[in-house]
Amino acid sequence: MDRREFEEIISFLKQEHHMNGWNILDMCCAELLARAGSGKAEDAAAAMLSQMMTGDQILQDPENRYSAGLKIRYYCDNLDESRGRMF
Repeated sequence: MDRREFEEIISFLKQEHHMNGWNILDMCCAELLARAGSGKAEDAAAAMLSQMMTGDQILQDPENRYSAGLKIRYYCDNLDESRGRMF
């Protein structure tokens, strides 16, 4: 998988949470890699960061941010682009 495909997975999960009324999506890079079944941690972490909007939080920020240890909390109650992207 490449970065774009990881971004699509994250976007789908955020939309799913939004539609179901679930406010928070906590995602670990290692879990994203496991869900995808293949790919590089650098691509998955870059995709995770690119999907962050204002107000989302990095819960676990390893020394190498682009690694399987990255963990992010996405807030899914408002996915409007007016929130702005963080990265």
